Amino acid sequence: MRYLALIMVCVTVLACSPQQQQSVQEFDNVLIYPKTKLLPEFKLTDQFGDEFGNSQLQGKWTLFFIGYTYCPDICPTTLMDLNRIYPQLQQLSQPVQVVLITADPARDSSERLKEYIGFFNSEFTAVRAEHAELFPFSRALNLVYAVSDSKQNDYLVNHSASLSLVNPAGELQAIIKPDFSAKPAQIDFPQIVKVIDTLIKN
Repeated sequence: MRYLALIMVCVTVLACSPQQQQSVQEFDNVLIYPKTKLLPEFKLTDQFGDEFGNSQLQGKWTLFFIGYTYCPDICPTTLMDLNRIYPQLQQLSQPVQVVLITADPARDSSERLKEYIGFFNSEFTAVRAEHAELFPFSRALNLVYAVSDSKQNDYLVNHSASLSLVNPAGELQAIIKPDFSAKPAQIDFPQIVKVIDTLIKN
């Protein structure tokens, strides 16, 4: 009987595991890492001039988006969409924060970031650092950027349109990508709420 009970337990685990895996992986344009990656130590500065580091990630889910305040299109629309789903994010069983990383520290001071992010949602966070700190941090999040020509005042910055999701342990959990088959390419923002809720429950 003892062996039979053990076999039944193994069968139950095997039957449940694919179901759980499927529930996490069922989202379009979302890469959920089977093995999370702890972010290396970092020190940024938020819109209030305070330090923003690894400790600010503990105990909450963090949606990171890289952009800049002079961005003509994708940044403001992304922040508006994040603001639109923010009330639903706040209803989840674990806290969620939204953080904009500026890829343009030369023009985006803390004061400018405070004014800019406050226009969309005063509860959002905006962070900055010089490129020596910023570049490896963005790479750790699997986000990239490149300044086209900073010799001109109206230069553009190329950057990822994806969002990085960090879990409450400070580990990179998922990348949420735009649907490039759509014209224009866009992220399914309501789906983000479902992604985080599923991860919380798993």
